[in-house]
Amino acid sequence: MARAGILTTIIVTLLLAFHIDDALELPVRDVALSLLPARPANATVVVAIDEQSLREIGHWPWPRAMLAQIVNRAVDGGARTVVLDILLPEAAPGDDELARALRRLPSVAVSVLDGGQWLLPTPTIRAATTPAHGNFELDHDGIVRRFATTKQSRELSLPAVAVAASSRPVPVGQTIAPMFRTRPRSIPLISAGAIPPSRRPFQGKIVFIGLTAHGLGDRSLTPVSNAPDPGVTVHAAATESIIRGEEVRGVPPIIGGLLAGVAVAWIVHTRKSRVAFALALLIGVGGIVVLAISGFAIPFVALLASVLLATATIETIRMSGTITRLTVSREREVESKRVLAHELKTPIASMRGLSQLLAGFDLSDDERRRVASLLETEAGKLQSMVSGLLDLERLPLRDFDASSSVIDLGELVAARIEFLRASSDRTLSVSSTVGVFVRADAALVERVVDNLVGNAVKYTSSPIAVTVRRSGAEGVLEVEDRGSGIDTSERERIFDRFFRGSSAAGTHGLGLGLSLVAEVARWHGGSASVHEGSEGGSLFRVAFPLAPAVAKAGAM
Repeated sequence: MARAGILTTIIVTLLLAFHIDDALELPVRDVALSLLPARPANATVVVAIDEQSLREIGHWPWPRAMLAQIVNRAVDGGARTVVLDILLPEAAPGDDELARALRRLPSVAVSVLDGGQWLLPTPTIRAATTPAHGNFELDHDGIVRRFATTKQSRELSLPAVAVAASSRPVPVGQTIAPMFRTRPRSIPLISAGAIPPSRRPFQGKIVFIGLTAHGLGDRSLTPVSNAPDPGVTVHAAATESIIRGEEVRGVPPIIGGLLAGVAVAWIVHTRKSRVAFALALLIGVGGIVVLAISGFAIPFVALLASVLLATATIETIRMSGTITRLTVSREREVESKRVLAHELKTPIASMRGLSQLLAGFDLSDDERRRVASLLETEAGKLQSMVSGLLDLERLPLRDFDASSSVIDLGELVAARIEFLRASSDRTLSVSSTVGVFVRADAALVERVVDNLVGNAVKYTSSPIAVTVRRSGAEGVLEVEDRGSGIDTSERERIFDRFFRGSSAAGTHGLGLGLSLVAEVARWHGGSASVHEGSEGGSLFRVAFPLAPAVAKAGAM
């Protein structure tokens, strides 16, 4: 268990540290983000250069004087910040007018880093604004999940558009992964050609001015996008995330590895499929809850894969064990049938020979009586064998509830030992805990006592100690002798049908008594086992579940 957990911790930690699982982890994280409840845009609005405004104002690019009018309308409409998400690297008529409009309130102008060179706004516009970079960091699948808080080329370092727009302190050289709880497509859009002139539609808002018309400007996919969104709405949505502090934070690799190791160790320890199912559900639901509350993204794929592999391994081992047990059981069944055929053949052959002797020879009365007695003995053996087999076959078919009742195991065993003392000269001692109540068939329990004590009497000459006690939620019957014991290699098979250990050599028996003991224990929901005795002999232990009321009282 511990070894599996430690190995899993090491492997998962390395996978996370080197981002080997990102190809699977990032899409699953995107799904988790898309499942979080969306939030409305409270801080931002986009003045869109869209198809409608192009029809009304004219083809792009527009004169700088027109852009100045749009900025002035945003300022007059109550904007607190204007973000000019339009790249203007070349000087043009009207730059002074646009710069005057931008100076009316804090303004941000977009720049991009292209091939190691900055494409900056013209000097006139740059002097009136805070230049900021609009570069997104695209992952291997082309999705925008993060951006650098600052970018530097040579001596110039610029903050990201979303950071500059939010007016938050600029963390230098870091990467931010917005949660995009405000979806880019849910950012309010006002066409640039339809800004209400008399109202204040932008009161207290950060106004982004950018291209949304198809064929103009850049478009990007985010973790919550169904289709590429205009870059200006992506910047606005990222700004909403920064203002609310909604950023995705990765769990440190060692923490992810430890979580996976604990999950695997728990599954290996319990070996129950429902534990794996519960852990998978906890990872899925709990991971989304943790993401929503704290922004920490657990490694969904690594954890779920660890749980799945641990479960698959355990199920494979269990299936392999089942196949092995079935194979062993089939082999033992074949062996049992062979032994049964041999055991049946012996008395039948003897009976046939004795019958021929009676029929084919003129015997004296004494000889006839002797042959008849032998014939009766062999028939008794045959009847005993058949009866024993029938008992074993019929027992699983009995109705437990109808055949059982609550009995005091100690009283029943003590009474039975008292009866057996009368027919044996062996020392039989009994020690019993008071009030060990089990639900059982009294007659079957007596047969278990008879078989265990009878075996001890048959195969040993030592005193026999019988104990009844309570162990947890079970009532336990133990029969211990001081004989030669049972070889360790034979203990597993001692309860098989027709199996007789090496210590039984030279004694009469069919090898069915202990099989009945084990079958009776299983029928009661208990178990039978054999152990080395405290003084070198054998200790047979049969456990019965305590009656429900007694078991409940013991647990309390």
